[in-house]
Amino acid sequence: MARTKPIHKRTAFTLIELLVVIAIIGVLVGLLLPAVQQARESARRSSCVNNLKQIGVGLHNYNESRQSFPPGVMCGGAVGTNLGQNGGWAWGAHILPYCEEQALADDLQIGQSRVWNDNQSEGRVRINFYLCPTDAAPAVNVERVRWVGAGTSAATSNYVGNAGTKGIRNTVFVPDSHCAHEDSSANKGAAKAHYTGVLFPRSATYFRDITDGTSKTILVGERDYQSTAHGDHEASNWIGSHGAGWHTEPFHYNWVTIFDEANSNLQINDYDPAEPTNTPDCWPVGNCGNPYGVTAADSWSSQHPGGAQFVFCDGSVRFLAETISDSTFASICNRSDGNVVGSF
Repeated sequence: MARTKPIHKRTAFTLIELLVVIAIIGVLVGLLLPAVQQARESARRSSCVNNLKQIGVGLHNYNESRQSFPPGVMCGGAVGTNLGQNGGWAWGAHILPYCEEQALADDLQIGQSRVWNDNQSEGRVRINFYLCPTDAAPAVNVERVRWVGAGTSAATSNYVGNAGTKGIRNTVFVPDSHCAHEDSSANKGAAKAHYTGVLFPRSATYFRDITDGTSKTILVGERDYQSTAHGDHEASNWIGSHGAGWHTEPFHYNWVTIFDEANSNLQINDYDPAEPTNTPDCWPVGNCGNPYGVTAADSWSSQHPGGAQFVFCDGSVRFLAETISDSTFASICNRSDGNVVGSF
């Protein structure tokens, strides 16, 4: 009778089989990880869209109540008073009552108190709709307010207003138009004649001023904090700065910006390797860049790949590619240049 061989059962993988399984898992992870990252970025980008929509609603509600959009930055006092005392409030503070932040607005007493001396703690309150989740910015910004003094800080905002296509200036062809001087009709008129955007120093822009159409005029856009790809733009803050009530350029680039049409500067995600970090708001400290001028770091920018998101004057939110043509970008930054704008 033939003797049968015993059957030996394997109780483990061979080394080759284990290596094959590991290789397959590695390939699957390599395929799935980018998809997971894209899904997360898509969710963050959608949240940023919602932030801009809420900001747009707040600005529209302010307009409905006050019959104009708020000043990009509120200038200082009147003749015979302590000039600049209650100025420096940014548009982000002005719309708080219209964005379900009435209690904070009541504490701040916007326009009736000094931005820093009276509101240091309130000015550091984190407001989620002012923060883009894609940008890992600090909750408190110590860069965009550093002129005011050592240790000064304010809650970060990733959104800055559209002042148009001409540079922010200390004077606008009127003797007393420096921001510390009175908000007279002449000074306001000079500001409106110079600036071509919607939110700028002393601004009080009406819908009737936006003759190019609200769907083709930028209202607010993104600015990120730090990027290895396009430098350190250092975002913004939502409250403003006491110093901004006294001065215009360069401090107001902290809360509003432009596309410099004449020099083709400040495109989306603009970057200057010679000045990779925002420097112009450091006056009167010496040796810190160009204190009375704008740098590439003052442009709109974002961590979303390829461009940034903007809310337009009609409340719609659009993603604009960093490759947008200068002519198109200039036209949608200008409220009334009369140019015909195609798709963008």
